[in-house]
This record gives sequence, structure tokens and C-alpha cells, in this order.
Amino acid sequence: MVNTLLFFGFILLALILGTKLKINIGLVALGFAFLLGTTAGGLSAGGVVSLFPVALFFNFLIATFLFGFAGGNGTLKKVAEHLIYTCRNAGWLLGLLFFLVTAVVAGLGAGGAAPFFMSAICFSLAIQAGISPLLVPVAVWTASMVGGSMPWTSGYATNVGQLEIYFDASVSSGYVVDFFVFRAVFYTILYLVMFFVLRGYKVSQKAIQVAKPEPFDEKQKKTLAIVLGIIAMIVVPAAVQLICPNPVTGWISANCSFQFLATIGIILNILWKTAPYEDVLKQRVPWDTLLMLSFTGMYMALAKSMGIVDYMSELLQNTIPANLIIPGIVLIMCVLSFFVSGAVIVPMMLPLLSVLSAASGASTAAIYCATQMGLTASSISPFSQGGAAALTGCSDEAIRKKLLKQQTVLAGIFSVVLVLVAAFGGFSMMKG
Repeated sequence: MVNTLLFFGFILLALILGTKLKINIGLVALGFAFLLGTTAGGLSAGGVVSLFPVALFFNFLIATFLFGFAGGNGTLKKVAEHLIYTCRNAGWLLGLLFFLVTAVVAGLGAGGAAPFFMSAICFSLAIQAGISPLLVPVAVWTASMVGGSMPWTSGYATNVGQLEIYFDASVSSGYVVDFFVFRAVFYTILYLVMFFVLRGYKVSQKAIQVAKPEPFDEKQKKTLAIVLGIIAMIVVPAAVQLICPNPVTGWISANCSFQFLATIGIILNILWKTAPYEDVLKQRVPWDTLLMLSFTGMYMALAKSMGIVDYMSELLQNTIPANLIIPGIVLIMCVLSFFVSGAVIVPMMLPLLSVLSAASGASTAAIYCATQMGLTASSISPFSQGGAAALTGCSDEAIRKKLLKQQTVLAGIFSVVLVLVAAFGGFSMMKG
């Protein structure tokens, strides 16, 4: 019990100190990792260093580095502008295109940053067309999670890397795929419901004016070709292998991993000078987040050596009804994500996945998905990164003030919906 109190007490202290002193939380957690690891954990200093999550660090770095070229030279923004212009006469489908185009941009590598590219464009069109402005943040927020659920995005790489601290690579990948499929389906359905509730199909087509965007320049064409080529190398062989298994596509699927293809893509971007290499490395790779994830991961990896897993397993199995564990997890995650970034909370939960699975009788995949989904449901709040990003393109102050209140209410409503999904067994379909 003492070790458990120390373990969670010190990570909470790291959160508080990091926030108050404006120091990377991961660095504070790293200091505590050495302190606890060499005392309560019984490890040497070298043993603590060996806990560094190499897979997480590499996957996150390689993905953000690759797509940094597409962001740095304006390729992703240009894709969004061309897609919207091409679909400018879509009529009642315009509100659905907000969602679809954002999902495409997110899937091309923008991920959670897609709202920054799409928000201004969609707000402009929505106001012209007489569509409820609330539909815009809902569209770009939900679509960024749907598009960000692709296996070549930085989100996938990060999640797999975090899980590989505790599980092997194939198991980790399976958990993330299950979560991403669930997230994509859930938020697609959620947006379709909101589209009809907010009557997004009512469009004043004649009022819409969209300027023709500039064509892609040579550097942008090369970057787009690299990204699409990597996606094709991942998707096409896997699809062919499912339909018609053969040695060629089997070899490609087994050996042409995203990490390998991304490395080739980075080299091609550098050789073709699609964007300044130094600028991409310094400005487009989120080093602060990478250090926070890696060093916090080292701290969380102490859970096994400190006996936290065994203690929590016994405690949960004897005190909390099994049927309340998953709804409880979702509720707690929804509440926490109002105040703390999900990137900080997830590492705290990973050591407990197997424990919570044993206590609830649900699969580890279901526990993981419930944890992650809980952290997304309230992120439409304007006080979270996702909700704030979706609002960036709103230039009308009166509309912005109204949206601040509406998005806060929606965060609560969506959280309740997800808790109900959990209570009625929505996560039980995951058997991994």
C-alpha cells in the first residue's frame, strides 16, 4: 500500500509542479523515477534508464517528422482548399463535406491538427450558407478523430509505442486498432446525429462564394505524392492479402512497415527539398510533447517493480462491482479530460489495464478503449485543446462567445452518452 501511495502521489506531484513552475511534466517525472526506482523499486540507476520507451520515442518522432514536411510547405492546407473548392456546389451535402474533408486532411497526416487547417474555411462557408455555426466545431472535432484513426498517423504510432512498454508489439497494435475502429464509428455516428439535429442540410446555395485556390507547387506535389505513396503501400497490399492471399503482398505487408516507409519518405523529402529540413526538425516535431510522453512512460514503467499492479488487482477485485468498472473508467476519464490533457492521463492508466481487466471480467482491449474514449468525449470543450482548435477559425466575436457556452454543454452531453454506451455494454464487443 505504501508503494502505491508513493507511486500515484509522486506522479500527481509531478503534474502540479510541472504546471505551476512551467516545467515539462516529463522532466519532473523523470527525477521522481530515479528517486523511487532506486529506493522503493529496488533498481539501479542503469535499471531506471533501461525503462526508456524506445518504441514510443521512435514511432512518435518518425511520424511527426514525416508529416512535418506536409505541414511546413502548406500541402495539407492546400489539399483542404482544393477539396472544398471542388465540392462548392454540393448543396445540402455541404455540412457533410465539412466532416469528410477534415477527415481526409487528418488522415493525410494532420491528425488532431486538422481543425487548424479547416476551421476558418468551414466557418466562412457555414455563415454564407446559413448553416448553424455550431456544426463547424462539431464537424472538424469529430472528423479529426475519425481521420486520425488511420494506421499511418502519429496518433497510431504514439499509442502503440505507449502500450509496448507493457505488451508485445502485435498485442499493442491490436488494442490500438480496436480503439481506433471504435472511435471512428462512434464519432461518425455522433456527427451524423448532430448534422440532423442542427439541420445542417438546410443550405442557402446561392449565397456561397469560394475563391479558386492556387495550384499545388512542385514541392507540394512531391510531398503529396510521398504521403499518398506511403498510404498506398500500407493499404493496398493489406487489402489484396485479405481478398487474395499471395506471397508478394504478404511479403510487402510483413516487411514494409510504416516506420520503414516513413523513413524513406523523410529521406525523399530532404533530397527533394520540399521544405527546409532544419525548420521541420525544429518547429514541426513537437519535442516538448515527445519528452513528456517518453519520460512519463519511464516513470509509469516502475509500476511492476514497485508491486503496484499486484496491489491494485487485489484491491479492485475485492471492493468494486465488476459491472461498474468500465462505466466508472469512462466517467472518470471524461471528468479528468476537462482539466488535464489526455496525453498526461493515459500513461497513468496503462499499468492498470491488466488489473482492471481481471477485476471487471472484460478484455484488456475493452478497458483500453474505454479509457481512451473517455478522454475524447469531453474534448469538444473550448477549454481543451481539441475544442479550442475547432474554434480558431471563428472571426465573429458574438458567434465565438455563443459557441464557448454551447461547446461546454456539448462536452457534458457527449460524456453522458459515452457513459451510457459503457453501462449498456458498448465495449463488450472487444474480445482482445
